[in-house]
Amino acid sequence: MKFLKPTWAEIDTMCEELALTIEKSGFKPDVIVGIARGGWVPARLLSDKMNNEHVASMRVEFYTAPGVTNRVPKITQPVSTDVKGKRVLLVDDVSDTGHSLEVAFKSFADAKEVRTATLHYKPHSVFKPDYFIGTTSDWIVYPWEVNETERKLKGKKA
Repeated sequence: MKFLKPTWAEIDTMCEELALTIEKSGFKPDVIVGIARGGWVPARLLSDKMNNEHVASMRVEFYTAPGVTNRVPKITQPVSTDVKGKRVLLVDDVSDTGHSLEVAFKSFADAKEVRTATLHYKPHSVFKPDYFIGTTSDWIVYPWEVNETERKLKGKKA
């Protein structure tokens, strides 16, 4: 398994590019929803860069370890705000298999419009976000999950 380890500075730059891309598209979300846990940091950074303080959260559980998933993703915490009739920007760190994003996206039937954004997109993903910056097939270790990833990788080898 090959690893990609972006730095905090690279993440900030990616979020800046993502915010500019979204703004240039003309999409103005009423609320930014970060998918827990990987989407929390990019959602918060996008909130700041897009001058939008309306941030919410939801949790979709799928991965149990690097490269290891449950059978199907499951929403374990629904979105923390009412999105009925609103324009939603749904944010995650990566569209890897795409299954988590797809499940989350489908849960917003009451929203006026939903667009998706990730830092990275993997070509084998079943769900292509509306906005993304990087494309890779590598396993990505984001700065906010370094210790967790190391612990889980050690556990796999034991």
